[in-house]
Amino acid sequence: MATRGFGIRESVERCFKLGFGLVEVGAGHKYEAKAVETVLKLKRENPEKHFTVHALFPPMKSPERNNYAMNLSDENEHAKILETAAGMFEITKMLGSGVVGMHGGYAGEVAWVPDRGGFDTLKITKPINESVAERNMLSVLEKLAAMAEDRDIKLAIEVCPFDASKPLLSTPEIFKKVFSGIKSENLGMLLDVGHAHVSAAAKGFDPYEFAERFHDKIFEMHLHDVVDGRDHNAVGTGVVDFRKHFEPIGRDRLKRIPIVFEYTNLVDEAAALRGKKIIEGVLKSM
Repeated sequence: MATRGFGIRESVERCFKLGFGLVEVGAGHKYEAKAVETVLKLKRENPEKHFTVHALFPPMKSPERNNYAMNLSDENEHAKILETAAGMFEITKMLGSGVVGMHGGYAGEVAWVPDRGGFDTLKITKPINESVAERNMLSVLEKLAAMAEDRDIKLAIEVCPFDASKPLLSTPEIFKKVFSGIKSENLGMLLDVGHAHVSAAAKGFDPYEFAERFHDKIFEMHLHDVVDGRDHNAVGTGVVDFRKHFEPIGRDRLKRIPIVFEYTNLVDEAAALRGKKIIEGVLKSM
């Protein structure tokens, strides 16, 4: 709903009215001076509903927001990233949630630019050597994982779609390196299935490999479909076989983790509800 220009309260209330029991608050929202207070009040008003927090929340004002992407590979951002993450962990605790979602690093300093469907995308403003970018990302991820452990929060780093911004967290092999290097039960994956398919097409691997190899490290999922190579389309309109992603994870775990439908503003409410029904049918049949 945030991509359609609605404020936080209206976005959340519309999702609840459509029958969704979980809402993710994050970077899609525009700046609001009392964003945190609004979400906490909505939780008090709807105690049976659930929230999950995704970087960056609360949203920042422009133009500062345009040049801050919580890029884990940019060591110039590390101090601010740790400060921002501490705030998101605290909000997550207050909401009674248990997961914070976060993007990883990029092979360059980056800035936000507008994209299709109400989303923004990242562009590289200054390249960073990929090995340096990876080392920087792992360094700050180790600190973030320790912070998550101290607060009993799960940190889910997102599978990103490989594009011109050169995200590092776009293949199964880099996630293997992360999880092998940082031994933390509080560090896991946000499996964005649409992103997995975009990256698989670009990098030449099986998109279902994430669920098969890391099913016990998946802390959250983003669901959307891929049509003609573009993601964030309504579930059921593209090439994604959601059952093949779900089955290695298992129904019991899927019932315990946040599952978020992530769409552009080109997906209307009727299509969103059709996608919800499709996923409910798949889960019921497992």
